[in-house]
Amino acid sequence: MAAGGLLALGLMMTSSLVSAQVTPVEIESGDSSLFASRVLTAGLSNPWAMRWGPDNQIWVTERTSGEVTRVDPVSGAQQLLLTLDDVYTGAQHEGLLGMALHPELLQGTGNDYVYVGYTINNGTAEAPDPSAQIVRFTYDESLQQLVEPTVVIEGLPAWNDHNAGRVVFGPDDKLYYSIGEQGANFGRNYQRPNLALELPTQDEVDNQDWRTYSGKILRLELDGSIPQDNPEIEGVQSHVYSYGHRNPQGLAFGPDGTLYEAEHGPASDDELNIIQPGGNYGWPAVAGFIDDQAYVYANWSEGPEGVDRNATPIPDSVPQYLESEFEGDMIDPVATYFTVEDGYEFGAICGYICDPTIAPSSILYYEAGEGGIAEWDNAVLIPTLKHGVLYVQHLTEDGQEADGLPEAWLSTQNRYRDVIVSPDGRSVFIATDAFGSAAQKFGEGLNTSVLHNPGSILVFTYGEEGGGLGIVEGNDHQAAAGSEAGTAEWEDPNTGNEAPAEDEAGDEAAAGAITAESDVTEVANLGAPKYAANCAACHGPAGQGGAGAVLAGNANLEDENFVANTLIHGFGYMPAFGNQLSDEDIAQIGTFIRNSWGNDFGVLTTETVEAAR
Repeated sequence: MAAGGLLALGLMMTSSLVSAQVTPVEIESGDSSLFASRVLTAGLSNPWAMRWGPDNQIWVTERTSGEVTRVDPVSGAQQLLLTLDDVYTGAQHEGLLGMALHPELLQGTGNDYVYVGYTINNGTAEAPDPSAQIVRFTYDESLQQLVEPTVVIEGLPAWNDHNAGRVVFGPDDKLYYSIGEQGANFGRNYQRPNLALELPTQDEVDNQDWRTYSGKILRLELDGSIPQDNPEIEGVQSHVYSYGHRNPQGLAFGPDGTLYEAEHGPASDDELNIIQPGGNYGWPAVAGFIDDQAYVYANWSEGPEGVDRNATPIPDSVPQYLESEFEGDMIDPVATYFTVEDGYEFGAICGYICDPTIAPSSILYYEAGEGGIAEWDNAVLIPTLKHGVLYVQHLTEDGQEADGLPEAWLSTQNRYRDVIVSPDGRSVFIATDAFGSAAQKFGEGLNTSVLHNPGSILVFTYGEEGGGLGIVEGNDHQAAAGSEAGTAEWEDPNTGNEAPAEDEAGDEAAAGAITAESDVTEVANLGAPKYAANCAACHGPAGQGGAGAVLAGNANLEDENFVANTLIHGFGYMPAFGNQLSDEDIAQIGTFIRNSWGNDFGVLTTETVEAAR
């Protein structure tokens, strides 16, 4: 029933189409009518990594359930291969992440190994202490299960944001693993020092202390040891292959051994990089190129306690550095998505969804060969979380430079997490997130939390007709700051904070103060999409709980002050939202949760929210 509903929603068409994405430059659309489209399978719990197996099946990790599942690429039938019992799952970035299949899997050599990367909790539910590890499993063909877990490496840095987590098997028979900077020095983690440019000491390596591995790409032997030919950086040889990364979710090799990487920028300057051994890629001192455009490194972790992270301009008490002040030997990106001029009004169009980033979630080199997708030959494919499109970035003949701007293909109202292509080069499989915000393709708005195919694998087949996913054409929309505003979300390029929301006027609840006399239903309806964007990842779309507390039938929600204080200041592992959301946002979300799923506790007023601050 659920899968059918997802399919029906995915097929929905409407005469009121909006642009598939907002970009500061004109991006051309590919001709998606060249592809037939359909939902291959649904009901996946945030599929993260897909691999094409030697059995001609799709092997996929599911982040939030901690499962490895095999999916038939024709029928969509699912088979469970593994359920982890020690995976630690959080809102967006923790859980079962990357996966690599040994190239000799099912080849009769005995190397029937599958490597997965995931987070575990070394603390308690109230005081989590997460770390990441890579574990090798053996595929038992008779049982059709992954068995015999062997820890390859453990104690890797992890936190509640930007864990990256791509696991790639290199042509040199080494493992490559990407680790983000865990959101350090930004947003709710503004007091955590950013270690992306800090390198391990020899003592730390000797003691297997991997604390400085945040913001790095690692290169490991298959047993987790340090390869003898790893780069020596500042006199120390470690697992570190490159450093100065923000959130490197895309990692893939080209046929000539070139290692391509895509990573998230702050509010501009997502990056496409070619990774060089020992290379420094600049973050957090530099976002994109060293150009002093629309980014200043504000080191909030060295600012005074209690400093206002939403202050404009940034307080003088917070150390600040121009990109041009960076003295490191940095490797420039191949391309950025997108660099804008200093003074660009971030958040002015529709919040972070309309800021000049695409949120690249993976990367895959594509070569058409005979009978493949000729329009994509010699390109990297970059699925995007914000735009729900597959960017096709063409490369120069040698594969070392970007050839012009990317093209946008296969646009739907979803968050694209990973992409693989069938061996014949004609079927493109895209995994989608189960929740989150994306560009709105249907209706009047520009951003939405309504995803048409959540937790699915979509298949687009080249040269065939049929199917009817809600593919949107016309992705070449160029926007200027100051156009139609929507709900501001995440995140400011300098602070990592969300700008205060500016709700459209129309009624008292949307325009300002929410009082005890406000209509409960109207206020709750305004809070519903904000709950979906900010809270559902932990507390569940139906308040059923998960990483966060169960809200359905929760008697604690009767206390208005408790709700306001918890939302503003946090509680246990729950982050504080006081510096990310306005009083009206918090009142609307609080009203929604206090009057949903069997709760009936009335309005949370802005007066109560103001008092709780």
